[in-house]
Amino acid sequence: VERHKFLFPNHAIDWAGMVQTLGRAPYFAGGASLSQCIQNMLDAQQKIFPEYHVDWQQAVTKWALEDKSRAIDDEIQKFDDEAFKYMVIFSISNRLNSLSKLKWQKEILSDIDISEAFGCTKQKITEHTFSKLAHYELIDQLKEATSMLEIALWKASIDLSPSTDDDRGRERCRIRCGADVVVPNVLSFLRPSEFD
Repeated sequence: VERHKFLFPNHAIDWAGMVQTLGRAPYFAGGASLSQCIQNMLDAQQKIFPEYHVDWQQAVTKWALEDKSRAIDDEIQKFDDEAFKYMVIFSISNRLNSLSKLKWQKEILSDIDISEAFGCTKQKITEHTFSKLAHYELIDQLKEATSMLEIALWKASIDLSPSTDDDRGRERCRIRCGADVVVPNVLSFLRPSEFD
């Protein structure tokens, strides 16, 4: 890869195409697992071509749709199940790690891991995973927004109060700022419905 970069500095390598070719290989020989080979290739891409961005979520979604259309033809090679699950996890790894609750991260990983046992198609796996991840990201954003709203209400209460020079005065403003009423009412309009 380094030699290729040196010889052809302006040529873009089709990383998603290479992963797809490996993932759809009719058989895989060698000591390492297919997922390990894909991981080594992705590590090389991140190390040597860090500026080259690949939208892995889009690639995984495309592969899932292609496999759905290939389902009627047994002769056409589909994406390897374990390699596909690995790529789904890889495509969301940064977003997954940014979730505030470890419980949510484990739940999403568990859903990906057991989805095949329930007969889920690759398309269902990706749709469910991306939807659940977006749901939890929204909840995290709402938690951050409610904290900011509470601070803004407290600040407004301090600004309107004549005696807030000491800690007791500021604490009294925090208690009386109305956040316990305002925040739940605002949240009732913003909160997403529970995840199915």
